[in-house]
Amino acid sequence: MMHQRWFAALCLFATLIGGCATTPTALEQSSRPITGYLDYSYDKNSVIFNTRDSHPRTVFFDTYYPFDPSLRYNNAEAMVRYELDHAPFVHNGVLMVALADLRKIYAPFMSYSVDTATQRFTVQHHYFRKRVAAGSGSRAPRIEYTKVAWQGQYSLADASAISSSATYPTVTDRNTIDASPVAGSSAPVTATLAATPVQRDGRIYVPVASFMRTLGKTITDDSAASGYLAVSHVGPQETTNDLFNPKHTGVYPMTPLTPSRVKTMNGLLDGTISKGNLWFAYYFGDIDVFTGKADASGKPINTTMAVDRVLPWRIYIPKNYDARTPSKFTFMLHGGTGNENAPFERPNDHLKQQPTPIPGVKFFEDYADRYNYIVLSPNGWTRNPVWGSGPGEQAMLYTLKLVQARWNIDANRMFIFGNSAGGAGTMNFVLRHGHLFKAMAPTAPGGSKPNAKDLQGAIANMPTLLSCFAADVTVFYAGPASNSCQTWYQEQVKAPMRNLTPITIENGHHSYGPASLYEITFDFFERALDKTPPKNVTAVRLSTGRGTASVTEASGATTTVKLATPPVNQNGTLLAALDDLARIYGEKDFRVYDVHAWNQKPADLVSVKTVIHNKVSVNIKPGERFLRVGLTIHAGDTIDGKTRVTASDPRVDQRVLSVPVQNVNGKLLVPVVEFMGLFGRRVNVE
Repeated sequence: MMHQRWFAALCLFATLIGGCATTPTALEQSSRPITGYLDYSYDKNSVIFNTRDSHPRTVFFDTYYPFDPSLRYNNAEAMVRYELDHAPFVHNGVLMVALADLRKIYAPFMSYSVDTATQRFTVQHHYFRKRVAAGSGSRAPRIEYTKVAWQGQYSLADASAISSSATYPTVTDRNTIDASPVAGSSAPVTATLAATPVQRDGRIYVPVASFMRTLGKTITDDSAASGYLAVSHVGPQETTNDLFNPKHTGVYPMTPLTPSRVKTMNGLLDGTISKGNLWFAYYFGDIDVFTGKADASGKPINTTMAVDRVLPWRIYIPKNYDARTPSKFTFMLHGGTGNENAPFERPNDHLKQQPTPIPGVKFFEDYADRYNYIVLSPNGWTRNPVWGSGPGEQAMLYTLKLVQARWNIDANRMFIFGNSAGGAGTMNFVLRHGHLFKAMAPTAPGGSKPNAKDLQGAIANMPTLLSCFAADVTVFYAGPASNSCQTWYQEQVKAPMRNLTPITIENGHHSYGPASLYEITFDFFERALDKTPPKNVTAVRLSTGRGTASVTEASGATTTVKLATPPVNQNGTLLAALDDLARIYGEKDFRVYDVHAWNQKPADLVSVKTVIHNKVSVNIKPGERFLRVGLTIHAGDTIDGKTRVTASDPRVDQRVLSVPVQNVNGKLLVPVVEFMGLFGRRVNVE
């Protein structure tokens, strides 16, 4: 630094006497080419530029689901904050933006080349219209894709522009988009930009509104009133487009500069909005990634990968976050057809229409507030992210660094969970970065999940809550191990994972299942932080009508525990209350939960009591003999998309309780000897 300052001072002096000539910065010549279509897990409709002096590099994106644009946000409106590499500036009243920044914003579907001899440059930009032809709102809608390729020619000498477009045939197979011939083209159109493009420090700057209009964009300029200018793929007048299809409207409109959006953007820029749901984005170009393979010596094999796109991420900052106190933190990873918003939006849609186990706690954000966790949901770059390698892994590591730089994260209180591809990714990421986390909670792990040979070392002892969904028709409950949860657990996970608690969500739906687990998941994480050892109860003595229990622990010490409900005898079977069993075995380690799940419609709601103790979960139903222990198989569980386990299947666990669960004065009583035997505990009846 000292040498640089000395050289600069010397050059300043030399310049005054005619020496120390500097070489002009070379004009940028070209960008990455457009290589073809890629179906992202993230898409942008509008890019909103801030035209005021404060935060000039900050722009905002709005978003919608690209795999089915009719899936609209109903629980929170995503306004994604992105920082440009180069500060825009106002020239003669016109906002000028670096061409290199625009290319990143629209990457990989924009490129340019510069002819330094003629001082002219050419820009290509592709846009893909998407329309839902069938299956709106389903996991696999039929989407029609129409490619429109724009080209513009511009000059650094004047404001003239010539642009044209070519439209390609509409296809339903995204893999054929780039192979299709041109269906029609427009004649070149001349236009005059609002200002002549200029170069600064070797960078080309263009008048963003008029420039993007020549490439087919719709412009909404409210800079005089609100300070914002929006560049959109399509405009509200295009009602045949799914963005503005009346059939697909949601709670939040997609028009770019609503009063609500302006208020939100202002709050984000001035810092008055600093908690709750927040969205950010960054650009990845060429990055070094782990291939998922190792060489003969076991050393990981890496490669350079051209990601070339903007990746968003969503974070939830709880309402009681205090920057002075290190915060608890968890990753929440999306699945194969999701994005950073899916882990919030889909479970919250589910939670809206079911009972809440905790008064006043309804949505995922409420749980994050109650337990005071910062929750990070990154974007996995494309369909079916493999979070333990490739761009997905790097996205996680990079966003974690960004979060740690901005918020006060406690490195000793970090967790991770995810669903489907995110469930597999949870485990794959922990295989390589297990030192970061205290516990993990994968749900319905997808096809890239690890097997027994992988589950060695630290992961085998990590506190793990593994959940499978009995009605899952995506990752089947009891199908082949390659695409099922229960069978894979039985064959590949049960033996090597020594600190795992398995749990089944009755009637659990693949996308909604995690919504039934939030209380259990956060309690599981909290227990992993609690250094109090569990009570090691080896024997319990109970008697009919007696208000106390004699409890013996492994140390040999015997204590007396007062019961709230004296046990009752029903036809020779002793029944004890669940809350009394929690007193006996420790309320931190004997947990009883209300678990609700609906699958196709809210009327199908199934409710159970799930009891978790000693790494075993048991599902029961008040008034019934129903019993499911951990990840055992029952009739009706899914084998594939259409087939269900039959009652005669030899894998079916035939166990039921000897007597129904009883409700006595609001307390649930269970046949205590057999019930506690399910958890490996011995109860003696006197």
